[in-house]
Amino acid sequence: MTRILVVDDSAVDRQVVGGLLEQRADFEVAYAENGTDALLKMERSCPDVVVTDINMPQKNGLELVRAMRVHFGGVPVILITAQGSEELAVQALEHGAASYVPKMMLSGKLIPTVDEVLA
Repeated sequence: MTRILVVDDSAVDRQVVGGLLEQRADFEVAYAENGTDALLKMERSCPDVVVTDINMPQKNGLELVRAMRVHFGGVPVILITAQGSEELAVQALEHGAASYVPKMMLSGKLIPTVDEVLA
C-alpha cells in the first residue's frame, strides 16, 4: 500500500486530489491543511510521497519542501500548481521537489506522476 499525504488549504482541492488518488486501490490517502500540519502528521506516520499545493498559509509548499529536505529527505514531493505559480514550482524543484503537476492537468497527470516519482 502506497501512503500519500495530500496538503492543501482548500478543502475542495484536497477532496479533488484525494478523489483522483483514491481511484487506485493501492493508494492510501491522508490529508493536511498546510505545511505545518503536514510536518506534524509526518512525524506520526511518514508517507511514501507528499502531494502539496504551493500557495498556502502557515508554511507554503516551498517552505514545506525545504523542511522536508532536512527532516524527511527520502520522501518525494509533488507540487500542485495553479496558473501563475510556475516560477514557484521551479524554485521548489531547485530545492528538492521531485515533480509538479498544474492543477488544470490533475486528472490526466497526477497518478502517472506519482508512479514516476516512486519508480
